[in-house]
Amino acid sequence: MASMNENKKRKHQQQVKASETKKIQRLMGWTLAIIAVVCLAFIAFNAASGPDTGKMVDTKEFHYDKQPALGAQSAPVKMVEFADFKCPACRQFEQVIIPQLKKDFVDNGTVQLYFINYPIISPDADSRTAAMAGEAVFHQNPAEFWKFYEAVYAHQGDEHVNWATADFLVQVARQSNVAVDYEKLKKDIDSNTFAQDVRDDEAIVGKLGVGGTPTIYINGIEVPVNDTFNYEALKEAIVKAKGETAK
Repeated sequence: MASMNENKKRKHQQQVKASETKKIQRLMGWTLAIIAVVCLAFIAFNAASGPDTGKMVDTKEFHYDKQPALGAQSAPVKMVEFADFKCPACRQFEQVIIPQLKKDFVDNGTVQLYFINYPIISPDADSRTAAMAGEAVFHQNPAEFWKFYEAVYAHQGDEHVNWATADFLVQVARQSNVAVDYEKLKKDIDSNTFAQDVRDDEAIVGKLGVGGTPTIYINGIEVPVNDTFNYEALKEAIVKAKGETAK
């Protein structure tokens, strides 16, 4: 008799356990279904929204008229580069990306490129000195800024060493035949003549919340960091910006 009761009890426990297992399985099934629906909705939303193009800012904040510019004033696409002459990534951008941009878009009047100082590597030392040297060249002879820009990156030293001294930067300008008065350039750097211009650029950096160098904007839209060295992504953004400008 006792054995029969134990069997019934065991059978009842098995039935209860089976029922609980089914409930858990149904609950898991509903949970997975809900997760799947949420994921599909998220994917669909992203597809409809398009790729992340970064934040948009009012282009008046760049003060285009005060910045070195390369390319036609009438260009429909305005590209802004925030950079530091001591930044190794900026050097890479200048040597790898800029030549392609010039060939494909600047030279044909599609893009006008602007430069804004962001002395981030050593803001209290030679990053600032290099920025002031660039401003001094720009104020003497705006057309020669880009030759100086290329020359400084070509002679860029270690980011952990204070190499961008006034003497060195003037030597770089002289060796690269940058068409300026070298004595005046040295004097302007030593006298911090254009320190306010650099501070004005830094004010733009602060207002826009620029996070690092190089940071690129195309018609006021920040290029995502992952696309900065992705030339195909940059081309796509430029073509899109050109099309929107033409509307």
